[in-house]
Amino acid sequence: MKAADFSYHEAVNLQDAIKIKAQDDEAVILAGGQSLLPALNMRLSSPTCLIDISKISGLNEIKIDGQTLFIGALATHSDVMNNKTVKDNMPCMIDILKMVAHPAIRNKGTHGGSIAYGDPAAELPALAVATNAEIIVSGQNGERSINAKDFYLGLFETAINQDEIVVGIKYPLLKQGQKIVFDEVCRRHGDYAMAGLIANIMGSKNDIKDLKLVFFATGDKPDVADKTAKLYLDNGYDYEKLKDCLNSEIDFAGDLNSGSEMKLHLATVLIKKVLSKLEI
Repeated sequence: MKAADFSYHEAVNLQDAIKIKAQDDEAVILAGGQSLLPALNMRLSSPTCLIDISKISGLNEIKIDGQTLFIGALATHSDVMNNKTVKDNMPCMIDILKMVAHPAIRNKGTHGGSIAYGDPAAELPALAVATNAEIIVSGQNGERSINAKDFYLGLFETAINQDEIVVGIKYPLLKQGQKIVFDEVCRRHGDYAMAGLIANIMGSKNDIKDLKLVFFATGDKPDVADKTAKLYLDNGYDYEKLKDCLNSEIDFAGDLNSGSEMKLHLATVLIKKVLSKLEI
């Protein structure tokens, strides 16, 4: 299948891209294109115009900004994985990105593109929610910051306004004793996950003081399971109790990779798998 007809605009700068996007309700931003291009070819997306921002300078910076790790929207997954600042301050992100597709895709796919696209089966949106990241967008009225928990509204639906473009993401630096632990289940390395979990943990295996569980590939957006996290803190790992709690807290939705019942089972098992990675 081929994509439907559309026009193409190569933006010369951010303001140019914002202006074109504001004028066309059905225009779509093109960065790395690793998610968008397959959607176009399968006609899952039929924009009137592609606004190519890949040549805009200054949007691929990676740096420490105050108490946050800032990653520019056009930094590729490979850029992030090979960056010393990321390795020193958030090594968990490198482990997570190793599970994103394959090297050729990681060389083109962008950090901001994954965040903005909002695929519920993708790792980075869940990481943003788990770490309370701030997503920086720019529009006709300037920049604004959106907390990741408020950014994802539904299936491929985000809080970005029509004239806005994601320009970067700010991840809070980890505090002493804080850990981000990750695991997922997939049929083959590089495939979309059947279910995945990112846990934000304060403490050690034998003394967890605070716990946040964010699942992906389970519903229509990153799923935060606060009740299940509290149940684990109060009672430890009990498969049946945690499964029942998860089932009441998350609206599990089946897809081509696994059905809703399988996702519920895998999500429950992942709690044990992820937390077993903690040091005593």
